[in-house]
Amino acid sequence: MKKHPLILILALLFVSMPFAQADHHEGEEEETALEEQMSGANKAWRSIRRQIKDPAKNASTLALVAKVKASFTNAVDMTPMLAEERSGEDKEKFVAGFQKAMKRTIGLVGDLEKALKAGDNAKAEEIVAKLNDSRKKGHERFKPEDDD
Repeated sequence: MKKHPLILILALLFVSMPFAQADHHEGEEEETALEEQMSGANKAWRSIRRQIKDPAKNASTLALVAKVKASFTNAVDMTPMLAEERSGEDKEKFVAGFQKAMKRTIGLVGDLEKALKAGDNAKAEEIVAKLNDSRKKGHERFKPEDDD
């Protein structure tokens, strides 16, 4: 009968091991400043896409749009990780292309902001679709593939 407490303790240790190791990510790299900016924008972007059709949420959506715009504005002058694989003129062209794409995207975010302020959610939905397309193309061109 004295084995029951030992079995219980071992069972609890076994169950808690995955949680103890969850905070330890061996070999995982720190996020770059650009990744931090984009991660913050992505969280807001998911919410924008969910609520864009609802005019009653325009005030909330505008606050999220401001976060996205601020993140993108901060990111314009940052260098994407893929630029490190290039050198000289090729690297300069790559970074210039990134900056141009980001500025174009910021312009679309500004258009989205104007449509929401005007209460034109149909136009805002169209702009969200354009931004989604721009996001996809930008990630294909400037973002390294995830290891997962």
